[in-house]
Amino acid sequence: MRVLKIKTWQDSAHFRVPHTSRTLQTLPVPMFSTVIGFLCACLEEESRRRLLESLQLAVFSKYDALFQDRVWYRNLSKRQHNGRFKSEENRTLDGRVESFGGQSPITIERLHNVTTIIYAICDAEITDELHRALADGSGSLHLGLAEDTAAITEVRVIEFEGEPEIFSGRVDYYSWLPESSEGWGLGENYREFFERVSGNMRLVSSVYSLVRVEDRIVRDFEYLRCKLFTPRGLPISLREPYRFYVDSDERVPLWFSALRGRADET
Repeated sequence: MRVLKIKTWQDSAHFRVPHTSRTLQTLPVPMFSTVIGFLCACLEEESRRRLLESLQLAVFSKYDALFQDRVWYRNLSKRQHNGRFKSEENRTLDGRVESFGGQSPITIERLHNVTTIIYAICDAEITDELHRALADGSGSLHLGLAEDTAAITEVRVIEFEGEPEIFSGRVDYYSWLPESSEGWGLGENYREFFERVSGNMRLVSSVYSLVRVEDRIVRDFEYLRCKLFTPRGLPISLREPYRFYVDSDERVPLWFSALRGRADET
């Protein structure tokens, strides 16, 4: 099996927890939808569609520190401005000059010194196209927010042969551990492994389709049930050992999630 490995580094990054507002909380690892957007940014439209036909992902991240920023959110709609300042020409309230439409202080959590490793299984031609685009190094890529520039530190195709191997020891990355055992390389006793690993269950966004809701077009995401894996030693089975394909350079077992979604647009 050919697996595309993409290793990135970011000075800081924010992987937003959905539905957080006054304080924008971050996840320690990007959701699959964020990674899909990162990959699609390297491809033309037709290649994006082919990418999603059989895409499987394993994502791992680690960071050094978490800190908080204070930023301004601004609303530039005319209706918001008039409601707040009572006039189009005015933008002074309580003796203070504000931005058009008003401004609100927002706290945003950010990760520092972030390493993210993406392992992708997809169509062979798309794998080669992604490899060429990322190895070129000429494009500007981001992972997370638009300002979270990602530097590619390694990109290569790994050829896995033979059977999965027994893995034991500590994994020093955060990751999404899929509930479903449909991903590539997961052993017959994966269900037992999944149940023995502690972690919060999450709905992780993946691909989306565009749907019309009244007069608007919105994104309708599909979600995978996954546990948020935190750095820890893996459990050991006393009956049948847990087996995975392993990236020996990073010393991580690969648990791929099969993205069984639909996508009209990426």
